[in-house]
Amino acid sequence: MRIRVFELEEAAEASKAKMAGLEKRSINQEVQLGCVEVELLQQAKRFEEAEVELTGDGVDAYDAGFEDALAQVACVHPEMDASPFAVSNRVVNEQIVMRILP
Repeated sequence: MRIRVFELEEAAEASKAKMAGLEKRSINQEVQLGCVEVELLQQAKRFEEAEVELTGDGVDAYDAGFEDALAQVACVHPEMDASPFAVSNRVVNEQIVMRILP
């Protein structure tokens, strides 16, 4: 009977030690998860900033290309009035109209 009690006490101590180890691992994993979440938010912010910058660069390049094309037309046809032309316009029924953005 005493041997059985001793074995049960040893098993209980072993279980307590195992539980303490698992709790420590759980806490470490929660800390690590928190760090990963912070890093993910930082990366998402950097991605959004890069997307805005890239979009702006694309718009700037598009505008510059349009202006260069108008300059080429003005070079070949200096008498032509290029004032109705804009990157934001489009042709509808053979007329230049302002594009309405959504």
